[in-house]
Amino acid sequence: MDHGLRRIRKGPLTDIHFGEFDMDSGVCPLLREDCLCDLQVEKGPEALPAVCQTFPRTKSYAASGYLERSLSPACEGVLELLWNLPDGIEFRADPLPKAERKALSLRDGQPLAVFFPHIREWCVDMLQDRRYPLGKRILLMGLALRELAEGGAPDLPEAEESAALPMMLSNHFRTLMQLQTTGTEFASVPGDISRGRGITGKAGTSRVTISLERYQAARARYEENFGDREYFMENLMTALFFHLHLPMLSGREELWKGYVNFCNLYSFYRFMAVMSCRE
Repeated sequence: MDHGLRRIRKGPLTDIHFGEFDMDSGVCPLLREDCLCDLQVEKGPEALPAVCQTFPRTKSYAASGYLERSLSPACEGVLELLWNLPDGIEFRADPLPKAERKALSLRDGQPLAVFFPHIREWCVDMLQDRRYPLGKRILLMGLALRELAEGGAPDLPEAEESAALPMMLSNHFRTLMQLQTTGTEFASVPGDISRGRGITGKAGTSRVTISLERYQAARARYEENFGDREYFMENLMTALFFHLHLPMLSGREELWKGYVNFCNLYSFYRFMAVMSCRE
């Protein structure tokens, strides 16, 4: 505790915040080798800091007026739960106690917000519709959301892979190289991917060359090894969609931006999954 905790002696929150753990190394100083917490083992869960009592659990009122509870996929334990749900995620709705009920209030300029429960339910159903590959489900969802965002039928021509793939790989490689990886187990991953996939160049520059043949070979290995685990990516994206309170219905522009960001997350997750399939 002497080396892992910084005392807060001055400041506006001194009365309620005793101190802060030193997380400069990226690892909590009270985390044991068996991944249990020394503080919780000795003193019980009531002694844990607020972040440890709540993360990865979140609860907040959505645009629907509902109090929603969800789990953040940033936690490895949550990912393990999603991995072990081959039949998909189920959602449960329970009546709230009167003390927790709130009236739905809509601001001006949000004509779609009142329809949030119906639009959200349709989007989740589409994400879990296994008649189509996951990428196509997301595209079909986008067609409907874009029509809502623009008020007209969208025109989204499918891009040729030969043109789109190099751009996608280059963008995701730059994102990967910009991640903060100092002092974590993830630190070696960017270099491993660069060497294993024939990537040359430096992050932050326009001169990045990626071997499409190596990526396509890795994608074939990914399909061979994890083809029967496609449900995990579905579970991950469905949980994330719910956790982020998507779709964003505060405005038509925000609606489309939220969908595009969701697509970027899906694309990057699949990129990292494929890149992990080394020879």
